[in-house]
Amino acid sequence: MRNLVKVAPVLFLLMWSSGAIFVKLGLENGSVWSFLVLRAVGALLVITVASSVLLPREIRETLSVSKSLIVKSMVAGLLLQVAYQSFFFLAIDHDLAPGTLAIILGLQPILTPIFAREIIGIRGYLSLAVGFAGLSLVVYGAKDVSAMSVSGVLFAFASVLAITMGSVYQKHLNIHPIASAIYQYTAASIVFLIIIAFQGWNVVWTAQFAFCVVWMVCVVSVGAALLLFHMLSNEAASKVGVLFYLVPIFTMAFDYIVFGTLVTGFTIVGVIIVISAILMFQRSQNRRGHEVV
Repeated sequence: MRNLVKVAPVLFLLMWSSGAIFVKLGLENGSVWSFLVLRAVGALLVITVASSVLLPREIRETLSVSKSLIVKSMVAGLLLQVAYQSFFFLAIDHDLAPGTLAIILGLQPILTPIFAREIIGIRGYLSLAVGFAGLSLVVYGAKDVSAMSVSGVLFAFASVLAITMGSVYQKHLNIHPIASAIYQYTAASIVFLIIIAFQGWNVVWTAQFAFCVVWMVCVVSVGAALLLFHMLSNEAASKVGVLFYLVPIFTMAFDYIVFGTLVTGFTIVGVIIVISAILMFQRSQNRRGHEVV
């Protein structure tokens, strides 16, 4: 378990950041809502079957929770799996550049301690401000901030609010990550199936699309989500939230590997600033922890 705590942030970033690449490839052969319903239903099936086979006794005990906790887990699912994902896709669909979206989502580490009512001190907020500046420099270096629309910006802000509130809400749920994921994806599957009934099914099945769905289900929706829930149950919400400054950086690294996207000097400098800011933040919070003790 201690080893998982140490490697969880890196594994989470690798898994979560890869999602943007496979979404980009997957949407070439399927609509947003078709992709989202496959992702939600697929994740629900994988987690339920895998846990039932590998951890039958533990999963029965884990799922034996109160009705109020089930409802709260589903509310978390509506925020994290439905609202965040939907607004994220809608922002891009309404002509918002991915880089601009990344900058707006970069507000999450700053908003998290406010919503969670965590006291991080002046040094903590200063570190987060430096990290946000570094993130903006990374995106500027990628020259990916040109396209913008009012509706796209509004959807982007709705997306960052959804994932921030959802993460804070999940932090306060005393429930096993696997059980939480099952209830969350149950809620998400119901919502997306209702939406697809009105929007219609639009998928052209290809080997590329099938691989993208499998990756998003198994790696991002199951692996990364469970790691996120695990970290939230063991760390302060602000310490987990600051990791999201690195998501666009990891995504750009994948983008460079897969699509050969140009990496500029501005991007490299921004990466150094972001990493330095995260180290500053972690150090300041560890120091505050020792002072409290």
